[in-house]
Amino acid sequence: METPRRWCAAGASGPTVYVASGIGSNFSTDVARSLEKWDLGEEDEMDDFRWKKMRQLKDGRFSTDAIDAVGWRRKLCMVNVAKQGILYDAANDIWEQMPEGMVGGWRGPVAAMDEEVLYAVDEGKGLLTRYNQDGDNWEVIMEVESLRGACQMAAAGGRLCVICGDGEILVIDVVAAPPKFWAVQRPAELEPLAVHILPRLSRLDFYLPTVS
Repeated sequence: METPRRWCAAGASGPTVYVASGIGSNFSTDVARSLEKWDLGEEDEMDDFRWKKMRQLKDGRFSTDAIDAVGWRRKLCMVNVAKQGILYDAANDIWEQMPEGMVGGWRGPVAAMDEEVLYAVDEGKGLLTRYNQDGDNWEVIMEVESLRGACQMAAAGGRLCVICGDGEILVIDVVAAPPKFWAVQRPAELEPLAVHILPRLSRLDFYLPTVS
């Protein structure tokens, strides 16, 4: 990346990592409006990997917050602390206004299941919701007191992992009917800072070739 930065929006869509806006060692309008991508599936050799500049934002309003850019249906969804939302169409390299209903229900951590279904936690009310694109609204799935104050969420395999306000880690099975949830015990005296769901490793993943 040409300019290391903080207070930016970062996320992924497919095999591509995106970083938008932010502030370097000093504020720069060019950096605050910038978007760069790193396509992990484009090159064969690690030495050839490089960041590419994409279409700029029209302003720098996303340069003052650390924001999760959520990949959803070949788009990146970004909402700042001021509840201003924007979409980046990765397929066409264009910026779009976020639908009013989508940004209106963005009231806490948001994650996309397989980049197809958006889930959000209303951290104030403890509600888990799902975005309905046709109606541009968020449908309430369940209310759980533990979700109040939730700060992080990840989605994969039909399940959501949520870091709640008290540091509890809650797993929600959204495929089950009705959805069910349970808490995961964390190591004593440690607090979670972020949550990620990684693919399960098999013995073949640890195979090391022998040299004779």
